[in-house]
Amino acid sequence: METVYCGYTLRLDTRHSDFSGLPTAVFNFSVKWHHLLVFVDQLGEPINVQDTTLSESSQSLEMPLGILPWQSLCETHVERVLYALGVHSSFWDDIVRMIMCTAFRGSGHGHRQFNMNINLDLATKEEVEMEDITGGYESDTDQVARGVSRSTIENLERKSCSVLDSDGCCCICLEELNGADKVMEIPCSHHFHSKCIVEWLEGNDSCPLCRGKVEIEDPE
Repeated sequence: METVYCGYTLRLDTRHSDFSGLPTAVFNFSVKWHHLLVFVDQLGEPINVQDTTLSESSQSLEMPLGILPWQSLCETHVERVLYALGVHSSFWDDIVRMIMCTAFRGSGHGHRQFNMNINLDLATKEEVEMEDITGGYESDTDQVARGVSRSTIENLERKSCSVLDSDGCCCICLEELNGADKVMEIPCSHHFHSKCIVEWLEGNDSCPLCRGKVEIEDPE
């Protein structure tokens, strides 16, 4: 699943202009994670996007302005926070550069104390190829879509379980997977709400994400 950097906003607010103590800056990081489910046609062109917010986290970093001249040290502190928040390292350079430029601008204007609010939007992106209206991937126009056997569904239901730690959302209903709902894993290792995937498999014989065939043989 691709990690996508959606964007950021930075805002610098001064504090107590008459403050006579040690000049400091407080960097308030806020990260919002999304799951972007992108539906594409058979040519790979996007036709719809579902954006689901998965989680939000935050962390603060207080830094004496006196260490700003040691830019590499400042960048190391910022990178540690980004790492702790789960921000992919490929995005660090751009984010750190904008933070440091804003911090230098604040100190250059004589601000002895300031807060910087750093809001980051990141996402995991997943593409799903939609079936065409004539019957999906089959070229045979007489092909009729049909679901899996009842025995396959019953075997899958017996293996279903409740998850305690959420990891994404059900791509059928676009709701988050959580411990309150029964979750089913199908042979391709994708997870869905049990109710959602059972209804799907009653009319389809493949995974709604990867299109892998779901039919399994009855146990001996």
